[in-house]
Amino acid sequence: MESKTRLGRLIGGLGVAMMMALLLSGSAGAWEGTPTSQAQSSSAIPQQAAVGSAGNSLTLEQPPLCRYGVTAFDGMTQLKWLPTWRANWTLDFKAHAPLPGVAAEYAQMLRIQQNKSGCTYLDGYSTVPALTEAGIGAVIRAAPDSLWIIGNEPDRGPDPGNCLGPGQDDTYPEVYARAYHDAYTYIKQRDPKARVAIAGLVQVTPGRLQYLDKVWAEYARLYRAPMPVDVWNMHLYILPEAQTNGQPNGIANIALGSDPGSAIRESGGDPNRCSDPLVYCFAEHDDMTIFAQQIVAMRTWLKNHDQQNKPLILSEYSLLYPYERDPDSCFLQDEYKNCFTPERVSTFMANTFNYLESAADPALGYPLDGNRLVQRWMWFSAYASGAGNVSSLLVSTHVRLTLAGENFRDQVAARPATINLFLGQVGATAGHAGVPGGTATVNLYAQVFNNGSVATGTPFTVTFYADQALTQVIGSTVVSEAVDGCVVRPLVAQVTWADLPVGNHPFWVKVDSADSIGETNEGDNIGTGTATVSIFGRFLPLISRQ
Repeated sequence: MESKTRLGRLIGGLGVAMMMALLLSGSAGAWEGTPTSQAQSSSAIPQQAAVGSAGNSLTLEQPPLCRYGVTAFDGMTQLKWLPTWRANWTLDFKAHAPLPGVAAEYAQMLRIQQNKSGCTYLDGYSTVPALTEAGIGAVIRAAPDSLWIIGNEPDRGPDPGNCLGPGQDDTYPEVYARAYHDAYTYIKQRDPKARVAIAGLVQVTPGRLQYLDKVWAEYARLYRAPMPVDVWNMHLYILPEAQTNGQPNGIANIALGSDPGSAIRESGGDPNRCSDPLVYCFAEHDDMTIFAQQIVAMRTWLKNHDQQNKPLILSEYSLLYPYERDPDSCFLQDEYKNCFTPERVSTFMANTFNYLESAADPALGYPLDGNRLVQRWMWFSAYASGAGNVSSLLVSTHVRLTLAGENFRDQVAARPATINLFLGQVGATAGHAGVPGGTATVNLYAQVFNNGSVATGTPFTVTFYADQALTQVIGSTVVSEAVDGCVVRPLVAQVTWADLPVGNHPFWVKVDSADSIGETNEGDNIGTGTATVSIFGRFLPLISRQ
């Protein structure tokens, strides 16, 4: 009875402790985690323990892998470690010009906040930076072609009993839909090559999907078009949203604008409730079955909204529950009296890496990426100060790795560096001969993608042919620019085809036609298209007057 009472006291103070850690770290991310049962056998996904090695010096022995990222703060003291982890992308929950010397893609984040009068939500919103030329416009000019994430966990409002206290981006779905539209339009008008991503919600639960449904519906209502999203984004934490009585709990909180009855509840310290799908136990904070369920739920939502052919990123996840051992116990024990130890974090990390690397489904996944469910993922964090920084990869002084940091380094070091070039859209501009018997010159083009784990570093050739046997060369182009892995963005190869008569002219194209690149799949390098030449202004319908 005493242990249950003590757990209840911990639950009561947990939300404040976790929010304090995030505020001290400078992160606007939610409190994150994943579940492990007493026997750690509830997961249908095989568990694999992680092992960290002894050394922790800065190294750059292998190329960065595009799928792996780490959130980082405090400038270069943390960012300089990215090569050690082979992390190829990062964010610090802000938007600014690229930092010199950072060998990783920096994801920009536009912060959103719904306006309030006291505790009353108003219809307007503000952004940081502002949607002005001196605000976000300056960042767009300094960092072209960036990935822009619009908001951070807008579904999470302030903690119960403190309507003005720190939440996350604290914006109702109807207002977020307008803010997203305005930001998307502003960015794309100034940088058409920029990629725009929706905000990651705290987690993917029924209440959070209700929030997303409302955003989607409101956007369509206001703008008479589907919401334009280049990159879909999610966070993944396994956190209760309400107390056992259904009231907001200060951990994940009930998603703004959602039905409170759909909120995932706490266990009340009772391990028997962990089997209830409407309950998230502390012990389930690192549960791989629920981890996979949330990703499948997000991918299912995308498919149901005709968005399957879009990439999905996981821009924030790790374990968030505190671990600070005193002489008798740790800060927080789960329902089975287990602590959230560094070893537990490392095991969770290894399990998630294995899952994310392998999870694919032709019915749900991204076709351009081998039907993978998730294209890129980012660990929170290089270092987060305050209670519960067990997932930090660095010690507080940023001079050496934690056990989790060593494990991240060793896990990713074991992953192969792969390249796989393949063709996306293949086509030709329309040709017009002008007169019967005339000819035309058309432009042929082909999108070249790479769904490997690293960017190309060797130039390669793309060749266009007039026959299926690939013997009649139309033209070739040498690609010296690196093509990013993870299907981040395509490169377009182009040649001209001259002296074509009127008619349809099939052509074939092969990427890496000189076999300069070692690829994981050489069977997807050939595509085909058709060039069409017509007599401009001819063959108009004859209309006579009676």
